[in-house]
Amino acid sequence: MKRRVKSHSFEALLALVAVGAIALVYHKVDVGRKQRSTVASNKYNGIDVSKHQGKINWERVAQDQKIQFVYVKATEGASLVDKTYRRNITEARKQGLLVGSYHFFTSYKSPEEQYRNFKRQVKKGEQDLLPMVDVEEAGNKYAKREVLQQRLWTFMNLVKADYGKYPVLYSQYKFYNDLLAPDFNKCIIFIARYGGNVPALRGGGKYNIWQFTERGKVDGIKGYVDLDRFENGTSINDITL
Repeated sequence: MKRRVKSHSFEALLALVAVGAIALVYHKVDVGRKQRSTVASNKYNGIDVSKHQGKINWERVAQDQKIQFVYVKATEGASLVDKTYRRNITEARKQGLLVGSYHFFTSYKSPEEQYRNFKRQVKKGEQDLLPMVDVEEAGNKYAKREVLQQRLWTFMNLVKADYGKYPVLYSQYKFYNDLLAPDFNKCIIFIARYGGNVPALRGGGKYNIWQFTERGKVDGIKGYVDLDRFENGTSINDITL
């Protein structure tokens, strides 16, 4: 009996050590990340950025409490990588911002090649938000509806296989209604429409995030940046991993 008790005690000790080691690993993941709070706002709730914003001062951006989320461009097509991606996602997360990565999709390259490009650059452990796929006229100008939809679904299914959920789907208002609606209306839709007119999705679907301007101003970013806000009851909980 004594030997068995001793064995159980030793096993319990090993279990505690293992749990402690795991906790340490998870603690290390967040070393250097600042704590920050956000406020509810009907002005904007997030931004999306790429190389077009140049070198961003993420410490100043993070002082804007209206910003609940940031999407950073990672890749495009089968081989292109946004040159600011690595710095943007690393520095934004250090400041406590919730960050996700997006891929600019083209129907002229295979979805499998495009997802491999995305996976090479995007580390799952650095993602706070669901991935996003950006599908718009640029890169798909002469695309046929059936081909585009088939290839896009393939890409989205590859994301789901890795992340457990479909990606957020970003598109321009007219392009989405002409080529993607209503077949994708049940996805989390991130729609771009400028000028103040409220978007309406063909087929009666509801959009979740509205990119209402491409000429926003945020401290820490020189020039303009896209401003985005939650719509139709959507919150940060709907896009976090």
